[in-house]
Amino acid sequence: MTTKRLHKALSVAMIGMMAWSLAACSGSNDDNHKGASSPSAGGASTAGAEQPADPKAKYDPPITVTSVMGLSDQVQKSVSIKPDVLSDNVWTRGYENDLGIKINYLWTVPGAQLEQKMNVSISSNDLPDIIPVNSRQFKMLVDTGVAMDITELFDQYASDFTKQMMEADQRIGLSQATVDGRLMGLPQINGAIDGASMIWIRADWLKNLNLEPPKTMDDVLHIVEAFTKDDPDRNGKNDTFGLGLQKDLFGGFASLDGFFEGYTGYANGWLDDGSGNLVYGGVQPAVRTALGKVAEMYGNGYIDTEFSVKDGGKVAEAVTAGRIGMVFGQHFLPFWPLQDSKNKDPNADWQAYPIVSADGQQAKPMINGSSATFYVVNKKMKNPEAAIKLYNYFYAKDPALSPDFDPIYHGQDSKLETYPDQFYQLAVMTTFFPQQNLFIHQNVSKYFKENDQSVLENYWIKDNVGNIEKYKAGDNTLWSSNGWAGPDNSAFSVIDHYDRNNLFLKNGYIKGDTESMTQKGATLNQMRSETFTKIIMGSAPLDEFDSYVEKWKKLGGDDITKEVNAAK
Repeated sequence: MTTKRLHKALSVAMIGMMAWSLAACSGSNDDNHKGASSPSAGGASTAGAEQPADPKAKYDPPITVTSVMGLSDQVQKSVSIKPDVLSDNVWTRGYENDLGIKINYLWTVPGAQLEQKMNVSISSNDLPDIIPVNSRQFKMLVDTGVAMDITELFDQYASDFTKQMMEADQRIGLSQATVDGRLMGLPQINGAIDGASMIWIRADWLKNLNLEPPKTMDDVLHIVEAFTKDDPDRNGKNDTFGLGLQKDLFGGFASLDGFFEGYTGYANGWLDDGSGNLVYGGVQPAVRTALGKVAEMYGNGYIDTEFSVKDGGKVAEAVTAGRIGMVFGQHFLPFWPLQDSKNKDPNADWQAYPIVSADGQQAKPMINGSSATFYVVNKKMKNPEAAIKLYNYFYAKDPALSPDFDPIYHGQDSKLETYPDQFYQLAVMTTFFPQQNLFIHQNVSKYFKENDQSVLENYWIKDNVGNIEKYKAGDNTLWSSNGWAGPDNSAFSVIDHYDRNNLFLKNGYIKGDTESMTQKGATLNQMRSETFTKIIMGSAPLDEFDSYVEKWKKLGGDDITKEVNAAK
């Protein structure tokens, strides 16, 4: 797996951790919906007559487009090697040579500071042509009339391949960026299916105890008990826990999402109540049932008694130390922390399995939106169609199944020292093939199971096959590639199972925070965390869940539910 794939994986995992939803909605300034100004260059309209839009037309003379950037660790490394890399890299040269577009960054900050810096820029209305924002900022820009309605521009200027990518995403990202039926930004597509939960289990411990992989939630509970009580690592010590859990309870690693889903409990999602209305999953009886099971496990000593003060990093240390045999999580776990576990103990055989159910039906993991970042086109931008062209350009050069793919635009972290200007994160706009990771797994499987050599013509497949073959030849440091995309019991073999069996359950609400969510969501989430933790640890009875539900409704939940149903 290339560095790009790892960073995409982590970004999707963060999407899955969000407690409410991802993109932005709500009302907007009516002026935004009058359509964009006519492009003045690049194959759109001319002074004399209307011309067909040309997504690839080059501006002559060149134009300058402004933006801002939050710098990842990799980009900061590139800057340290080549100080002018942001203005002179493979992307900026390509934009100018192929499109006649020069990029000028008004400011850059480390990625961790981007949200705060953008909030200041929005408050002062000091904004560039292309504005990268999160969902809440997107809503602000729509509400204040800064965001341009790009509905017609996208129809005219999006390339055929870009439109193909939107369809591969089932137009989820476009839906997230749409307000009152109008496209108000360009979504950074990652892929909704990548956020699905799965079970990661020490298969070597299963073998030691003569146990089979779980097929039901009862099996999960039995394995958790055995992994705690029956010395699964055969070291003669009582030093293991069956299930890893971190203090935040929900997220991409050592979380309860997948466990709850086994009981049809969706603590972070919105569900159809059967009459066409949406209800919040976190206050439904199924969550109460699942919470009771977690409390039983904790009471029996199957979960670390100190979980409530341990974040993901501390749980990862326990996984690496060989003290935990099962975690619920997402697809990125082979890269962190399971590779560390493998490095420490070559016999650690972590394998991925689909979540299982308690009712005899096939369990369904919930998936959310595919985008957490949006590129807003400033209403003041002189050549707004240029934003669509830049969006097209990334899709043309970066995805390995594009007919115009060029690996120098992709780059790899391991080669930054030599080629600091060749890296995908240097692009002014990034977006991805939403089924890219699943595509990689399916073709890796064709290579290993069917000896299909033709798949190696694709850059992604060749890269991952190479890593897996090195692992199979004895290089344990590359186990993560096999655990992530390998043919069997890998992260994406599980995602493939879900996909082939139509098991994904879409969150009923993937727009942005409503007004009441913004005002009251943090308080409600804090109350949930405190209540659930108390119930798990036995300091509050399970009946406390019923009191929590009533408080949730009174403290803003009813208002949120009304707003969600009005905005869906």
